[in-house]
Amino acid sequence: MYKKLIMLIVVPALLPASVMAQTSLGSSNVIFYGKLDLALDLTRFSSVPGRAGQSIPYLSNDISYWGLTGTEDLGDGTRAYFKLESGFSMDTGASSGGSKLFDREAYVGYGAGWGALQLGSQFSPALFLQARSDAYARHGNGGGFTLTQQTPGNVRGFAGAGTLDNAIQYVSPRGKDFSFRFLHALSERATSPKDLGQYDSASLEYAKGPLFAGIAYEDQTLAGLNPNTTRSNRTLTAGLTYDFTVFKLFSYLMKNKLDGEKDVNAYQAGINYPIGVDTVRATYTTRRLEDTAGGRASTYALGFYHPLSIRTTLYASYAHLNNGSATNLGLWPSMKSYLPPVAAGGAGLPLGGQDVSSFEIGIRHTF
Repeated sequence: MYKKLIMLIVVPALLPASVMAQTSLGSSNVIFYGKLDLALDLTRFSSVPGRAGQSIPYLSNDISYWGLTGTEDLGDGTRAYFKLESGFSMDTGASSGGSKLFDREAYVGYGAGWGALQLGSQFSPALFLQARSDAYARHGNGGGFTLTQQTPGNVRGFAGAGTLDNAIQYVSPRGKDFSFRFLHALSERATSPKDLGQYDSASLEYAKGPLFAGIAYEDQTLAGLNPNTTRSNRTLTAGLTYDFTVFKLFSYLMKNKLDGEKDVNAYQAGINYPIGVDTVRATYTTRRLEDTAGGRASTYALGFYHPLSIRTTLYASYAHLNNGSATNLGLWPSMKSYLPPVAAGGAGLPLGGQDVSSFEIGIRHTF
């Protein structure tokens, strides 16, 4: 048994990239997979009062990961399955999860005709909706998540930056026009406030022919402004796409309400235009803190993607982000030294009102 376990872990890592590694332990089929994505990113910060413009080259990692999935047929239409996925930085080789080995989902599930139940560390249902509604598919400097999901530089938006630990998720059966997800993440707190860190989310999606439409809702319980209190951070998102064959249109809306704060609203529009085997992608995204002077930020992007094979793609993309005087958001993936500030070892960029431009040339390989 020990020898089989060692072979399960070691052998897939030694196989050529052109092979989809599969093995079996008992009657459980295990698949080893991953994605490698790295780009040369030339980033320009505009000048603002007190600081001159600055250009910085980066070797930017864009969501590289490896993982294991497995499933076992239990008979009578039932199955057991699992997923273990770990992110890392191709530019340094460092794990993106710190002390978490599997920072990009780690769960076990049980499924049947009624759907499936998953237990573990999992992504928000809203993330899958956003991925299907984004012309950049949550990759590169044109991805709408820069302005619409919670990141260190953007604390308002859907919970898409990381997984939700201690989560229970129901996933409806596949193969129907409608699909549904519901996730509840436990706070696991023994002391008051016991609901601090609790999270609930649900999504409903419709996909038939060229049309996709979906809606998702999230409710996070965050620390309140006073000791031993909490407040809700609620986010509503909706997406709509339509494939006209000659091109595909994308749209996405988000509304975030945090108790005691002004609302944040955002939307994205995009298009994918195929030219032979190549694809041109374009997006426009905007985000606004309502009733706040200088509280708006917007991004436009244009990219060209050329597949070398079914698993390898070359791409080039340009994006420009306009920050209002009250915003200082950055462009993914060239965010290495944006935060923390200079005193903490970072570049402290961008400043409020400082625009950001990014041109990247990269390669993406899946296995």
